[in-house]
Amino acid sequence: MKNIELLVKPVSFDCNLACSYCFYKSTESIYGAGKHLMEDKILETLVLKAMQYSNGGLAVFSWQGGEPLLAGVTFYRRVIELQQKHGKKGQRVGNSVQTNGTLLNEEFIKLFKEYNFLLGISLDGDRPMHEFHRGKSFEGAMKGIALLRELELDFNILTVINSFNAARTADLYNFYVKEGFDFVQLIPCVEKDSMGKLSEFSVDSKTYCKFLCEFFDLWWNGGKPAVSVRFFDNILEILSGYDATYCGFKSTCGDYLALEYNGDIYPCDFFVKKERKLGSIKDASFEDSFRLAKENFGVKKADVNEKCALCKWKYICNGGCLKYRLIKDDNFSSLDYLCEAYKEFFGYSIVRLKTLAGGIRQ
Repeated sequence: MKNIELLVKPVSFDCNLACSYCFYKSTESIYGAGKHLMEDKILETLVLKAMQYSNGGLAVFSWQGGEPLLAGVTFYRRVIELQQKHGKKGQRVGNSVQTNGTLLNEEFIKLFKEYNFLLGISLDGDRPMHEFHRGKSFEGAMKGIALLRELELDFNILTVINSFNAARTADLYNFYVKEGFDFVQLIPCVEKDSMGKLSEFSVDSKTYCKFLCEFFDLWWNGGKPAVSVRFFDNILEILSGYDATYCGFKSTCGDYLALEYNGDIYPCDFFVKKERKLGSIKDASFEDSFRLAKENFGVKKADVNEKCALCKWKYICNGGCLKYRLIKDDNFSSLDYLCEAYKEFFGYSIVRLKTLAGGIRQ
């Protein structure tokens, strides 16, 4: 028995929105314009091979995009049908969908609830914060959230921390509390522009550090946090003696694979590039794909900068995310662009985090 985790792009980069900071739109250079949808033959091959590889272990499918709900309800009914067809009796299967929420309807939600899908809703704060980079989509996202609550389907919030909302820390935190959003992911937006410089919508390291420290103070709440923030939870995992679930803090990459709508396999959705393609689900096995992901990509995580090797915080971040190492000079052994932000934040928060970790261990 083995576990397998896959991040699947059933409609590639297709989306009903046009967020200014979307990193995945660049894959159009590989897959071309027009509509994309995973064919049934590709889907069945994917599910069959995943179930055979896991051999009764946990199989996790994360459906992302673009906007994965563009695939339609029928597609996800077929997903469930194939998982039941090819899985072993009693096997655990997990499905999650990361969506902008605007296409959610009762039919989607009832299906996802029946089969215990976890929904992630992309929401960058209140209307001004959300719509600064995501167009006029706040009302649609909130309607989707209201329907999730009405039909009692669990969801979390994913917020991209960018140059606009990073300067509005208290407003963002208070929005979460006001709306009763108890589970939150904060993802820093760090992208290059066409000139190879940090894009105007990205958050710079100094601003991100200030944001983290201010957000942490609000979250701390006298040692009784009211909101689960995945970034803080990841550090608590490490301090409590567990492995980090955030791949950017792991000692190696390659624990999951990303699959495009046509079956192409990549080691990470940040690295869906022609030179990083591992093969195709049509003829490649997951055994070979995971091996290649480790040998040709994952091992680069261990090639840390010499400053990292001597850093007292290496046990937490392990040199950071490979994507962010490439920001300054396209070198995998460079410092993570957010390195200084992390170091200052760790020093600022570590005593309080260790206090919480002690309670967790008890």
